[in-house]
Amino acid sequence: MNADIICLTRTKRCDIDAALDADVDGIITFIGASDLHIDIKMNRPREEIKCLAMDAVEYGKEHGLFVAFSAEDATRTELPKLIDLYKNAEECKADRIHIADTTGSINPYAMQYLVRNIRKEVNLDIALHCHNDFGFAVANSIAGLFEGASSISTTVNGIGERAGNASLEELIMSLKLLYNKDLGFNTEVIYELSQMVSEYSNIPIPDSKAIVGNNVFRHESGIHVDAIIKNPLCYEPFLPEMIGTKRQIVLGKHSGKAAVEEKLDTLNIKVSDEKLLEIVRLVKEEREKGEEITNEKFSQILSKANVEY
Repeated sequence: MNADIICLTRTKRCDIDAALDADVDGIITFIGASDLHIDIKMNRPREEIKCLAMDAVEYGKEHGLFVAFSAEDATRTELPKLIDLYKNAEECKADRIHIADTTGSINPYAMQYLVRNIRKEVNLDIALHCHNDFGFAVANSIAGLFEGASSISTTVNGIGERAGNASLEELIMSLKLLYNKDLGFNTEVIYELSQMVSEYSNIPIPDSKAIVGNNVFRHESGIHVDAIIKNPLCYEPFLPEMIGTKRQIVLGKHSGKAAVEEKLDTLNIKVSDEKLLEIVRLVKEEREKGEEITNEKFSQILSKANVEY
């Protein structure tokens, strides 16, 4: 695989030894940085925490690893204390520092401020690890990138603890289409990758999930379908083929003539305007009963309307 293998470790030599045994290329070693984590979770003096962190960085470097230092709960840490930790990591020859938004508690404007001010004090690449508790993981990641961060932690489908992490597919497509920043990924495999990760992780993809959700390219409303048939971009931000999926024109209680005509066209069926209106009425009636308009159900509707095919 053409990728560096990086693993996460606590600031413990035993964790780093395990990483070395696994023959990884590098580590991200982390420890809590906020007063909340240091005083409550770990119940240790801040100076002791600094010593543990720096020992881990030095130990990893002594063994030839790429070493990134991550300040856990960085976004709820007072800026001078956070910068002090990162400066110590720089002095110990860390290769990169990570800003961990552990509880997803920062907003994009604050992320810009944070990255901007850390860059003024620390001369290392900055990576961002954002959680999605307030729905800002991708927005915060992009905000940090445009202030000079060089790396982003992402997950396929945004899976992760609690509300998840920054979604790989949302980040790629947002940068490509909204910011004209093409990262060089083959976007046509995004949908397939998303489905595969969902299957193996046993974590369903919400229908309304941005980019890869089942409803993203699914159209039922008569007004929408009519416009989609004329030009898909009327109601789609990009074509489904860009991520390797297809558009769905769904028949339901909100459907109009355009959707039914589209369905009939796929079956090479031509009907009169009067018959078309009858089929539309029957489709709506079936959906009002709670029936899904499957291919079989549509065939039954055509039979009821005395349409031969």
